[in-house]
Amino acid sequence: MVASGYGMWISWNGELNPAVVQTLQDYGGLQVEVDRDQALWFFFSPDVFLAAARLSVWAKFNTLQLYAQLFPAKLLFSPKREISCSVEPSLMAQSVIVPDTCQIFVHPKIRGEGRGLPGLTFKPEGTRSGLASVEWASLMVDPRLPYQSSLGWYGVIKPLGNSMEKNFLEGWRQYALEIKKLFERLKIKFLVQDSYLVFQLENLQMLRQWTREHLVLVDNLKADNREAYWPAVVAVTNKRGLNFNPDLPKKMALDWNQLVPDFPHMSFRSGYLLGRSFEVHDVNFSLDASSVDDWCKVTRAANHSEESGMLPVQISKHLIAGSHDHCFYCGMRSHPSHQCPTRFLTQLTSKVWNELAKLNFEEFNKAFEVIESKVNVEDPSTLNDIQTSKGHEGTLLNAVYGVNQISQLRMMQHMWVCRGKDFAKGLDEVVPRDDNPVWSALSYVLAGDLLVADKELTNLSIRAPRDARPRMLAGFVAMERGDYHKAMMMWKEAEILSGPMLKQAYCVFLQARLLEFTSQFQQASELYSRVLRMCPTMQDAQYRKSVCQVKIGFAEQAMSSLISLVEQTPHYFNRVLIDPEMERGHIQVLSALYAPWVEAESHVEKAVEKLEGLKKEVHEWFDEGSPFFAKCMKRIERMTAASDIKNYVSFMVILHGCRSLSKELDRYITKEANELKKKFQEQRERLNYIREEAAWFPFPRALVEFNKNYNVCAANIKWALNTHFQVADIFKKAQAVAETEEKRLEKLENRLKFLKVVRDSTLFMLIMSRTFFWVEVTFMCIVVVALPLSMFYGEQTGMEWATGLLFKEKWDIQKQLILGFSIFAIIVACIRTVIVFDKVREKYFNKARGVA
Repeated sequence: MVASGYGMWISWNGELNPAVVQTLQDYGGLQVEVDRDQALWFFFSPDVFLAAARLSVWAKFNTLQLYAQLFPAKLLFSPKREISCSVEPSLMAQSVIVPDTCQIFVHPKIRGEGRGLPGLTFKPEGTRSGLASVEWASLMVDPRLPYQSSLGWYGVIKPLGNSMEKNFLEGWRQYALEIKKLFERLKIKFLVQDSYLVFQLENLQMLRQWTREHLVLVDNLKADNREAYWPAVVAVTNKRGLNFNPDLPKKMALDWNQLVPDFPHMSFRSGYLLGRSFEVHDVNFSLDASSVDDWCKVTRAANHSEESGMLPVQISKHLIAGSHDHCFYCGMRSHPSHQCPTRFLTQLTSKVWNELAKLNFEEFNKAFEVIESKVNVEDPSTLNDIQTSKGHEGTLLNAVYGVNQISQLRMMQHMWVCRGKDFAKGLDEVVPRDDNPVWSALSYVLAGDLLVADKELTNLSIRAPRDARPRMLAGFVAMERGDYHKAMMMWKEAEILSGPMLKQAYCVFLQARLLEFTSQFQQASELYSRVLRMCPTMQDAQYRKSVCQVKIGFAEQAMSSLISLVEQTPHYFNRVLIDPEMERGHIQVLSALYAPWVEAESHVEKAVEKLEGLKKEVHEWFDEGSPFFAKCMKRIERMTAASDIKNYVSFMVILHGCRSLSKELDRYITKEANELKKKFQEQRERLNYIREEAAWFPFPRALVEFNKNYNVCAANIKWALNTHFQVADIFKKAQAVAETEEKRLEKLENRLKFLKVVRDSTLFMLIMSRTFFWVEVTFMCIVVVALPLSMFYGEQTGMEWATGLLFKEKWDIQKQLILGFSIFAIIVACIRTVIVFDKVREKYFNKARGVA
C-alpha cells in the first residue's frame, strides 16, 4: 500500500522542544524516522503547510533553532504494516547548518498547493549549498491568522440486534446511557436518531482521546457491569464532504453488517494518525486494502502507554461559563470584576492548597456537583455562602479564588505591609498596619464608591507624590471602571515609586495581568517574562504565561512548561485542574496531566512498600523510647494515611517524604554512630582518670566492688571502641551500652570522691605527722640543752634566785616547756602541711608516674 503526500525534514540544535513534536502530531504528521538532531515526518494532506505555519508563529514568541523542509513524498506500507518513506534521491544527500531562528523551505513541486491557503506566501531563495538543486522558497506566514487544522471526523455507533425485541431496547438504552456520559465528559457533540448515535470529533487529539476512552469503557463494562453493555459497531469517517446531521449513517459507504462490534472502524489514514498507543488491523470485508482511505479496525496496543488518558475531573459549568468576560480578579465569567466576591477577602490562601491536597478526584467532582447545584447566577450571594462553608465545596471554591490571588485586592493589601525581598519567603515578613489615609480610600473601593475613591486617591497622590500605594489602588479603581489605559499608567507609576524589587515585580505583574485581561496575550507574556527576571521565585508569572498560551490555542505547547512547574511545585497540579481560565484547553490539560499522574501513582505503590521497609528499619535501629523513633513513626503514619488519597500532591508528599526520611535516617544513624564513638572515647578518658586516682588509695582491700565495676566498664568501652556501628543490632546494643556505662561511670565517680577524701586525708596526716615529729624533736633537743645551760650560767652570774628556782622547779619547768613546744609544733605542722600539701602530693604522683 502506497500513499502520496508530503514529507517534512526537520533538523535542530540541542534538545528539541516537545511543542514541535506535539504540533506536528496534532496536524496529522507521522514520524517516520528520528535521529539525534533530525527527523523525517510524513503528512497525508496539505495540513503540512498549516503545521509549518503554526511552528513559524510559535517561533516568533519562543526561541526555536529549527530548520524544516517541505517536499513531495510517498508513504510505503509493508505487508506487516511497517511504514517507510520514499523521496527523490537528490533529497537524500542533503546537509544543512541549523540557523538561530526557525527557517522553513518549500520544494517547488508542492508550492502551488500551499498558495491557496490564507496568510501563506513564499519568498524565493534559489539554490542553496548542501541542498538539492531546486528552486527553494522560504515560507512566510501572517501571525494574525489561527491556521486551524482541517482534520475532523464524524462517528456513528449502531447497536446490533433486532430493534423490536425487549432485550434490545433495554440493553441498548443502558449502553447508550453510558456512551452519552462518555460524550458529556469529553465534551463531544452528538445526535440521537432512531437506534444510531452520531457524534463529532473536532481534532486529532479528541479522536485519540475518544478512541482510547471508548475502548476502556467497553472493557470495563464487560468486566464489571455486564448488564450495562450491549454489542454495537462503531465507524468514524473524515468529515470532508459530509454534514453533521441524522442522515450521516446513510451517506457513509459502509456495510454495517460486516463490522466487528466494539472496535472503532476508520480509514488507515486515521488509524495511523492515532499513534503507537493503538494497533491497526485489516477488516474482513476489505477485499483489497490498497489505499489509505480503506477501512480498518483499531485496538489498543498490547503494551499501550497511558499518554492518551484523561483525568476524571469535571469542573462546575457555573465556574467557567457566563455572560461576562473573565473576571480580572478570579477568572470566572459569572460576574464582572467590580462584583467579584474576592474583593472582600483579606487573608491569603496558602493553607487552602494543603486542604485541597487531601481530596481525591471523586471528592473533587462531588464538590463541583454541590457547587453546580447551589450556585444561582442571579444571586451572587450563593457563592459567598459556599465560600464560607466548611465542606469540600468551600475548600474547592476558596482554591478557585486562590488561583489568581496575586491579582486580587488582598494581595495588594499584603504588599502594603510586606517588608520582605523575596516572593517565596518575603510575604511572611510584615509590619503592623499604619494610619495612612490610603486605607480609608480602600474602604470606599470595597464599598463600591469608585468615584469617591478616585477623587480621594488623586488628592493622596498630590499630598504624597513618592508613595506608591495610592497609585496601586488607583490602578484597580480605573480597571473596575473600565479605564484600562489609566490603570496601566497608575501601575507603571507605582512600579517606579516602589522601592524593593519584590514590589516592583508585583506592579509589573499587574500590568501583565491587565494585558492578559484585555486579550493582549503576546504583550502579557513578555511582561510575565520580565517579572520572572525581576523576581525568579514568583512562579505565578510563569503560570500566567502558560495560561496565555492556552488562551491563544497553544494548549499542547503550554503543557511542557506547566508540567515543569508542577514538578517544581506539586500544588500547581491541582491549580491547573480547577483554573476557570483554562476553559479552552481543559481537555488537553486533563490529557497532558494524565501521564505524570499515572507515573506518580505507580511510584507511590513502590513508595508505600518502601515505607513498610523504613518502618521495620526504624524498629531495628532504635528503641521505642527514642525521640527519633517517635518522630519517624509519626511521619510514616502520616505518609501511609496520605497514600489512600488519590491526589497528585499527596503522591508527591509520599514520594518526597519517603526519600527524605530515608536520607534523614541514614544521616541520623551516621551522626549517632559518630556521637557514640565520641561518647565512648570521652568515657574512656573519664575511666582512665578514675583508674589513676583510685590507684593511690592506701587500702586496696576496700576496692573489691569498685574494681569489679571498673573492669566491667572498661571491657564494655573497649568493645564499643573496637566495633563499627553499621549493623542495626550492634548500633542498638551500643546505644544501650552507652547509657549503662554512663550510669556506671557516674557511680564510680561518686565512689571516687569518697576514696579521694580518704586518700588525701591519710596523706595529709602523714605529712603533718612527719612535720610534727621533726619540729617536736628539735624543740626537745632545745629543752634538753637549754635548761642545763641556764642553770650553769645562772650560777656564774650570781643569779641565785633563778638558780634556786631552776633547781627547785626543774621538772615542772621542763614539763611546761615540752607541753608548750608540742602545741607549737602541732600548729607549725598544720600550717606547713596546708601550704605544701598539693605540691608534695603532685611530687609523689609524678614520681610514681615516672617510675611506672
